[in-house]
Amino acid sequence: MQIDSDGNMELSAEENQALMDQLNIAPNDYDDPPVEIELLSLQNGVAAFKATHTRTGKTIRMEFDALP
Repeated sequence: MQIDSDGNMELSAEENQALMDQLNIAPNDYDDPPVEIELLSLQNGVAAFKATHTRTGKTIRMEFDALP
């Protein structure tokens, strides 16, 4: 995962597919997924996010190593 110059999260293809699978996003929703992502914390070199399927309310926690 990377953050672009506008502050948007950019996931690798594998990370994106894992997110879709874990939140049970239907393939027909892949182009405009009903997902909201919130930063939970940035501590000890780890960035933690909460991803929510906005239609079902299902949430998952995602953690990534923060690079300087």
